[in-house]
Amino acid sequence: MKFKLIVTSILTILALNACFATSVELNSSSLNVEKGDTFSLDLLIKDAPETWAIENGISYDEDIINLTSITLSEICNAAPLKEVSPNGDISLAWFSDAPSGNFTVATLSFETLNRGNTQIELNPSLSDTDGYALSTNVTNTNVSVYEILPDLVITDVSISPLKKYETNTVLVTVLNNGTLNARAFNVSLEAVTGVIDSDVEKSVAGLNIGESTVVTFENVTLGPNNLFDILVDSKYAVEESDETNNEISFGNQPSENAISAVLSCENDSVKTGETFDVALTLNDLTANRPAKAVEGALVFDSVVLECSNFEFQLDASEANETYLENITINSDNVTFSIVDGTIDENTIIAIATFEALAVGNSDISLENLVVSDVNGYAFNNVSTTNTNILVEGPDVKVENVEILDAYYMEPAVIKVNVSNIGHQTVDSSTIKIYIDSDELDPLTVTDLGINESKIVEFNWTPQKSKTFTITTVVDYLDEIGEENENNNQNTTHYTVSENAISAVLSSDKETVGTKETFNVIFTLNDLTSNRPAKAIDGELVFSSNILKCTNFTFQLNASEANETYLENITIGSGVVSFAIVDGTIDENTTIAIATFEALRAGTPVISLENLAVSDVNGYAFNNVNETDVNFTVYGRPDVKVENIEILDAYYMEPAVIKVNVSNMGQKSVDSCSINVSLDIDQLAPLKVTDLGINESKIVEFNWTPQKSKTFTITTVVDYLDELNEENETNNQYTKNVTITERPIYIEIYKKSETEDQIIASVKLSGIVEERQCSNYSAYISLDNLEAVEVNAIGENTNWSVSNNTLFVTGYNFSDYGEFEIANITFNKTNNSISAIISECALSDSNGYAFNEIFTSNKIVNLKSIENIVVDSNVSDLVNESALETVNNGEFNITKIYFNNSDSIWIPETVENISFTNETLDAMNEAVSNLENIDFDSITSENDVSDIMDEVINNTVVVSNYGFDISNITQETAKDGNNAISELRFTATNTSSKGFAIIRLPVGNLEISEIIVNNGTDNITLEKDNIESTIGGYRLPVDGILEITLIKDPEVTITFSSALPQTTSSSSSSHGGGGGSSYSSDIADDIESKVIKNFVSSATVIYGNEIDENYANQLRERVQNAEGFTISGNAVIVGGPLANGFAKEYNDQFEMPISNDYPGENKGVIQVLKVQDNSGNIVKSYTIVYIAGSDRYGTLAALEYFKTLDELPEGPIMIEWTANGSVVVEELI
Repeated sequence: MKFKLIVTSILTILALNACFATSVELNSSSLNVEKGDTFSLDLLIKDAPETWAIENGISYDEDIINLTSITLSEICNAAPLKEVSPNGDISLAWFSDAPSGNFTVATLSFETLNRGNTQIELNPSLSDTDGYALSTNVTNTNVSVYEILPDLVITDVSISPLKKYETNTVLVTVLNNGTLNARAFNVSLEAVTGVIDSDVEKSVAGLNIGESTVVTFENVTLGPNNLFDILVDSKYAVEESDETNNEISFGNQPSENAISAVLSCENDSVKTGETFDVALTLNDLTANRPAKAVEGALVFDSVVLECSNFEFQLDASEANETYLENITINSDNVTFSIVDGTIDENTIIAIATFEALAVGNSDISLENLVVSDVNGYAFNNVSTTNTNILVEGPDVKVENVEILDAYYMEPAVIKVNVSNIGHQTVDSSTIKIYIDSDELDPLTVTDLGINESKIVEFNWTPQKSKTFTITTVVDYLDEIGEENENNNQNTTHYTVSENAISAVLSSDKETVGTKETFNVIFTLNDLTSNRPAKAIDGELVFSSNILKCTNFTFQLNASEANETYLENITIGSGVVSFAIVDGTIDENTTIAIATFEALRAGTPVISLENLAVSDVNGYAFNNVNETDVNFTVYGRPDVKVENIEILDAYYMEPAVIKVNVSNMGQKSVDSCSINVSLDIDQLAPLKVTDLGINESKIVEFNWTPQKSKTFTITTVVDYLDELNEENETNNQYTKNVTITERPIYIEIYKKSETEDQIIASVKLSGIVEERQCSNYSAYISLDNLEAVEVNAIGENTNWSVSNNTLFVTGYNFSDYGEFEIANITFNKTNNSISAIISECALSDSNGYAFNEIFTSNKIVNLKSIENIVVDSNVSDLVNESALETVNNGEFNITKIYFNNSDSIWIPETVENISFTNETLDAMNEAVSNLENIDFDSITSENDVSDIMDEVINNTVVVSNYGFDISNITQETAKDGNNAISELRFTATNTSSKGFAIIRLPVGNLEISEIIVNNGTDNITLEKDNIESTIGGYRLPVDGILEITLIKDPEVTITFSSALPQTTSSSSSSHGGGGGSSYSSDIADDIESKVIKNFVSSATVIYGNEIDENYANQLRERVQNAEGFTISGNAVIVGGPLANGFAKEYNDQFEMPISNDYPGENKGVIQVLKVQDNSGNIVKSYTIVYIAGSDRYGTLAALEYFKTLDELPEGPIMIEWTANGSVVVEELI
């Protein structure tokens, strides 16, 4: 038993920390020792520092070796403290002169007890002079104890020939792999599965060291599976060093030799009444495995053959005075069995005699065949060979079927090729054809000799165009006895189509001019006598706006019925309906001639529609190819000025006049002159060249306006009248354009300030590079300020002070953009100061004055605001340092800021404006009214509508000079997940001048846009815009919307509020006017409220006169695209050639419009959602695009738009026809 010895240390303190590794090992890592011998090993310590304590235990397998003694080395025997145990424990300690480096601890002596392997394991513990444990690397020693004995091993097994059910030889190779010669022993085979013979055993006299011998087992019969054990020295006669390797299992699988059973006959064919023999032979048998018994069945066709005799050709064995054989002859088989002695070669088993009964073909085959060997085991690998006998007679067969020229409703021929491939002549045989579920009358073939074939023809008129299954059967009544009854049928598939005829339109001319006439000939071609035509009816269709049919005459004689000729002709606009019944039309025939007059230029197509041609039996021709005829009606060019676009035209700044010239005629223009007149002045004429049909080009004229005024611009194309045009009245285009001067801004403001002094700056802005500033002068009115220093720009500058007015001037410089013209140092004489630009003059590098100058004064006190009277108790609340006056070129705007962070901007459009307690109270009332409205309780559009009612009820007019505010209404409707509210009111100016400031408590409602309508145009108000002379809006305090109006517009404020997601929708209308209504100029024939509401909210934009007429069909108030900016809902009427906005947005729509797309007389309705993030308020609006490739396309789209129930989700393509607008394609 193996165990580990545990020792107790004599050391009292052993630390566990180590500085470096020390090796502890025996002087040999492995040993081989014979049983009974002794051996010794030295216990070594290497690479040790000074070592003060050593202890070690050992362990090993005591059944294999035994420790006999321990002898300490000289150095360790000198240790002051030492202890050695008989079980191998060693404990040593030093107080001085401790060993180090490499040294021997002791010598250990062992004796060997039994054969086997063991390991001597060391368990050391070492400590240094400080008592710390040393890290150790331990190496153990492996000991192998051997004994001198033989060792018998099976090295190889082979079996020959490894065949089942046959005798085999087994060869077993045995080796003595031991260290001692082996005396006599036995080798045995012990069956596990599949071995037929009993266990066998062989003896071996002995086997020397390293020698091997082959033990032979003969006549071992194997079964279908083979597994047995082979044992050496199974009776333990030899003591071996290894008793575990004496046995192996062997299981190589045997195979089985094949044998064959063959049926053979001397004749392949016989005649009826003749007999013949068939022999049954067993082949490939050998003496290794003879056969003994055979049984099975001989099978044949009883209609063709009869077995008259069956006789075994070998002697049957006898058992109990009975021969072991059996034969039973039946009508269609013979069963047989026989047991013989030994069959070990190719042997005829039996001979069967047959008589031929009838014409035919019969296989003679073996079934259920069983062959057994002499041991009674069945042969499993038996191949059989059958034989075939032909009883000669006729054999009719359908060789092939050919269908010639089979077309719908035309006579055809089916040719059936029938042959006799038998050995007797056929007197008569009937043939029948099945076509799908129909049958043709049978036909008979006669006198069909041996190996002869004949063609039988069937007539057939197909009644359908389709693929037919045609089945042909010869001898379908089964009247003939044949050699082969399986080859009488043929099946084929044939596709019947209809012969095409053609209806051709042709003309005596390819091109014609307007007002000319021409003939169109209608011909029917490709008709034959196989299927003549009799009746024709249909329509001749053409473009009524280009062509007119003046006559239509049939060119054949109509049949007569009841004294009436069977023909009809009706000539209409764009169509001629015709019908005629004739006798027989069986060749290319002219049916009719139509005469046309060309009305206008174009490329019309004349085509046939709803054409029906019938044959003489009344069946319609379904495969009629129609050929249209194309014409070119040529015309003259027609040049026209589509529109004029003036880009960035300002007083004294270079501008471009873009003239869009198009050719609307039917002939290209090589060259054409254009003249532009501006009032009584003219620009140098320019030319447009190579202007194709339906092409447009832009011609650019340079112009620098010399005045700020409204110019009448008259543009005339072909002003020299060099072209012969279709229309000479559309060469001129007149447009009024108002030229204004670009505003310039001058501002005075404080740059820095101390207790006694300020530094002010005068700054210019808004000057463009094309017109730079070169001279200036300014008068600045001062209050409680003394100018002490002025730093101004320019080669020549000057400044002076007179009557509290500072004059500053500078010349000969050039600058643009935003820049300072003067920095002024003032001494303050009082803290209430002002420095106001009372007068200024600016001029450009050419000496022309800047006339539109906006001033902004940011150093202002209340005293300097002469036109506004502020009550004394109100002035105490004003933040005087933040006062500002601004001039927008038409009037001053004074910005008053209060200490409570509120403010008001007052336009000084009237004199003696009072700012009283009532004004301040009105401002504060609007702020306090916010508390009256719950803006957070929104769950539906109805809540939003209620809030809008509260906004109206709490609206305050802060200041009003000459205005009448009335008709305040609101309408709220759901749009998706938002509630859209429109608050409307009318502000009427009852005097020539005036203003109104209105405050609305809007809380956290989102302001989408504010639009005012001045009677002609929709104008979007901009936040904090001082340049507008119609009004603007501010958000002076959180939740307060302040609108200032100068002119008398209609005002529409649009709000958007997010709603919780719901599935319902509704709208609400409220207000002092008793409910909302649509604009009064909306077209009456727009029926849908949704479409009406949208058009009412939108600006309808056109680009030329034609599109203006179309736009007026939606509403009376429309907008020219020139100079307009889209900032809300809009309807763009017309394509990109005429309408600037159509050109700008064209590519953003799903279907961009061009001259070629969507095509002639076609237009498209499209919708685009736009979100504008350019300002402080995100604006969302909708643009509807109504345009076509030509004017008819635009008209078609516009007329259909008026019939819609709601705005479409995707593009809708519409075509203009004689019946009005027709939808071509709708992409939803």
